[in-house]
Amino acid sequence: MTNPSKTLRVAVMATATLALSTVTALGATPAGAATVPHFSYQGSGYGTTAQVGTVVTSGRSALTTLGCTDEAGVHHANSAAGVNLAPLLTSGTVRVTTDSLASPVRSHTTATTQRVNLLNGLVRGDAVKAVSTTAYQSGRFAVSAVGTNVVNLMVAGVSITAVPAPNTRINLAGIGYLILNQQTSTMTATSASLTVNALHLYVTTTNSLGIAPNTSVIVSSASSGLTGPVAGVLDGHSYGSSVSGLGNIVNAGRSFPETMPCLGTGGITRTNSGASVAISGVFSNQTVADTVRGTVTATSASGETTSTVQSAYVLSSLVHATGIKADAHASTNGSSFAFSDTGSRFATLTIRGFAAVNANVAPNSRLFVAGVGTLYLHRVIRTANSIEVRMIELILTSPVNGLPIGTDIRVAVAEASAH
Repeated sequence: MTNPSKTLRVAVMATATLALSTVTALGATPAGAATVPHFSYQGSGYGTTAQVGTVVTSGRSALTTLGCTDEAGVHHANSAAGVNLAPLLTSGTVRVTTDSLASPVRSHTTATTQRVNLLNGLVRGDAVKAVSTTAYQSGRFAVSAVGTNVVNLMVAGVSITAVPAPNTRINLAGIGYLILNQQTSTMTATSASLTVNALHLYVTTTNSLGIAPNTSVIVSSASSGLTGPVAGVLDGHSYGSSVSGLGNIVNAGRSFPETMPCLGTGGITRTNSGASVAISGVFSNQTVADTVRGTVTATSASGETTSTVQSAYVLSSLVHATGIKADAHASTNGSSFAFSDTGSRFATLTIRGFAAVNANVAPNSRLFVAGVGTLYLHRVIRTANSIEVRMIELILTSPVNGLPIGTDIRVAVAEASAH
């Protein structure tokens, strides 16, 4: 087995300059041109996580994500107290930040963990920091881990005074091994990303500490990424039904939901479907199918979400509909936006006490049902960047069948947005 001290000395002697990779972007704007490309930013980070095989024993502390955005100037931060999984892992406070920035265009993530102690002190440090940056400048992508740092790190009794070269391995006798400054990057003509794990411990053998083999621990993880140029990014979702109360109390979650990825689906329809959902006296649905489909390019971004319910009853027979479909469309060319509910429909529709209402009901129809509440049919909600279609929505203004005032029942919902 490799001597840890010998391996460590070689690592410290290696250059501390962190890797920088670049690639020319497809269709990139030439250096000096006035047009600034539009990009999708990605970023996430956390303090610590531990798992045995595929079973997570400690989740990602202070997890922070940039979310789905193509806007510069977004800043998210999170912090958390330490964890105590002795003898495997203990740590102090964690601080994580993610940012989307301009001039140059870049995604930047930092994750710092204080007072790190692994394996009963075999690995310990005052602070461990991971930094990941993905940038686009002068028509090229670049990734960098500059800023990654360790303070007073000791491994098997040997001090590490400088950040070692990327992916430096230190063998730990009777335990496994440790990777310092672990880096994983991707680079294509239209995207780049980098993940930096400041420390990654692998337990590979039975040991005196009683830690199960196939255990791994990551300390301070930072990821960043860019994709583009793109005309915009997408968002949205669809689901068959839900029941919620005042204060966002969920009585029945969204059935068979499907979510639109930030960069679409490559034009492929993704479907989540099921046979039926029912709550006695509240609603029952038969055969639900929810879909999303989207395409993002340098010149356009378009998405469609749908929810189709074969048959639905709400409050027993108050509302009965068949062939229900919510259909939401969103698109942009990078400067203007378009939204539509084309395709939304009922095959049949009957409302007890409202004989004149049928499947041809106009969008945003609203009925006041005495002793029950407000019933919306083919409800369309628009914002500057989104459209949401709720084919049936009933909000109770009186208690009914054990449901309190404020209960919100929805059937066939589709939302699509472009940014």
